[in-house]
Amino acid sequence: MSLATIESGIVAVAKKIKEGFQVAEGDAVKLANFLQQNQATITGLAAIAGSKTSNVAATSEAVLKEVITAVKSSGDAVAANGFNVPLTAAAFTAVKTLIKDLEAL
Repeated sequence: MSLATIESGIVAVAKKIKEGFQVAEGDAVKLANFLQQNQATITGLAAIAGSKTSNVAATSEAVLKEVITAVKSSGDAVAANGFNVPLTAAAFTAVKTLIKDLEAL
């Protein structure tokens, strides 16, 4: 698989994600569902880029699951005013490791 093909695939998925954001604009639950439905594609593209970015995908997926759970259980009033999502200790540690990996790229 050539680099141009990979880049083309990443751009196509980015456009799909952008379209999903536009469709879900103003509705956090629809956005969370869109991301959940496309997480395999997002994870697969990140895995193509290498092990450090694969860690990005795995960590992102874990954190996204926590965010999706929080959004789905929050209700509309909370979505209008914003909300905080507490992370588990494991997710927090994974994000800290991810930051180090990204800084090393």
